[in-house]
Amino acid sequence: MFDHIANISFGYSLAVLDITRFESLQFLNALLGASPCRDKILVMSCEPVDTPFKVKRVDLDKLHDPTDLSIEVDRCRRAVGRHGILIHHYLPHIIVKEGEELVLRMIEYWLMKQPSDETAHFFTLPQATFPFFEKKLQALVSGVISINVLGSGKGRVLSFQILRTCRPEFHMEDFPFIVDRGRLLIKWGDTFTDTLPSEGENVIKERVEYLKANFNTLKITRSSAAQPSERLSTYDRWLLSQIMGWTLTDVGHYFPESINELLRKLAVWNLRGLIKFEPTEPKVYPQLSKYLRLRSRFALALPTRAALLFLKRRHHTIPMKVYHALRRSVQAFISERMDENDLARELSELETYFQDMTARSAAIETYRELGQDPSFIFNLKYLPKLVSLAMYYGYALNPKIQRISDDLYEIEVRDCFICSGVQSESPVCQLLVGTIVGCCSICYKDRFACNEVKCKASGDKSCIFYLRRLTS
Repeated sequence: MFDHIANISFGYSLAVLDITRFESLQFLNALLGASPCRDKILVMSCEPVDTPFKVKRVDLDKLHDPTDLSIEVDRCRRAVGRHGILIHHYLPHIIVKEGEELVLRMIEYWLMKQPSDETAHFFTLPQATFPFFEKKLQALVSGVISINVLGSGKGRVLSFQILRTCRPEFHMEDFPFIVDRGRLLIKWGDTFTDTLPSEGENVIKERVEYLKANFNTLKITRSSAAQPSERLSTYDRWLLSQIMGWTLTDVGHYFPESINELLRKLAVWNLRGLIKFEPTEPKVYPQLSKYLRLRSRFALALPTRAALLFLKRRHHTIPMKVYHALRRSVQAFISERMDENDLARELSELETYFQDMTARSAAIETYRELGQDPSFIFNLKYLPKLVSLAMYYGYALNPKIQRISDDLYEIEVRDCFICSGVQSESPVCQLLVGTIVGCCSICYKDRFACNEVKCKASGDKSCIFYLRRLTS
């Protein structure tokens, strides 16, 4: 069940935020207890803990400086080996001893500067105890699992939310759960379970096969009996609004990295009566090159501005006053139906989604103008140039991009104006995240995740993003 919700793999890092430091380890014990790599899981802790996994005690008295802890972490990483899991269950103690900034620099070094060895890292931390550290940690790691309490008294139940490392429709959704005899049972419908209900799966599979068989001749329209979509997640409501009137071929062009999941989602929506499919004539596209054309190759060898000039594409930017006015209008509209916390979250998500779609549209348009077939996949060596072109074309920004490991890139933006005049404890340039991910998804037909780890709004000299390719 958890695997259906989350998208977590080896090489990822996650912050697990809880209430008392007990819930996070209880959650991880149940989540990983049945894992085939159970013998390669190690818990690093300063105190005795109740866990079925191996434990490495961290003796603070023997740590004379942060280097000693880094050496210990490296030993533990080598001990679990490839496809191992490290659970860092000592952060409050080491923060008090060494200070927040120093511990953050250590974690950044472990995750970003050392070669990837496909070790998964889980960092447990009590919520709101170290607010500055918590926000910075959330920016550094691949994703966040927040464990909260729903209800009170006898109706009290624990729930978890996932940030980033999950399917878009489950982003920040509450999932009540219980731990029963070491099993993590998640509420799905009216039942707590650890397996995805099979009821209706055959019907869904049959509908998906129908969609695949008629992929080029079906168009998505709203069902006349459609119910309001308020129960859908923010992502699903946004997606539904975007694809209405599209053909399935359009869906494949704009979301090549997740077409199989989207076909299943469309099948479910169709069965629920949200949408229907109408027959349509297959679109006739001009014959385009499925290989890198000489014009494209030459443009990619030029500096960014020269490449755009050669491609006859001028950068398009909107004045920040216009952007902020538009943002206030959208905020005023959706504030009528949600509280302040939900408003901030949904506004941020929607901005990212819309910029993602804008980048996808621009990339597909450019493909066709250059005579490249939309199915063409670029070599990864061109990723820094492609991202630079997208960011300069959309925002006139000049990023500095370096490849840290096989699937991890650092993007530094010194001239970022998105956060101009803004002061915030957490990064605020999510507009660029949508642009980066949308561009890469079209150019590589693969999943990417991007998060801002430093921001000028927080007092940093540059806005820095980490872009990770989520290889299947």
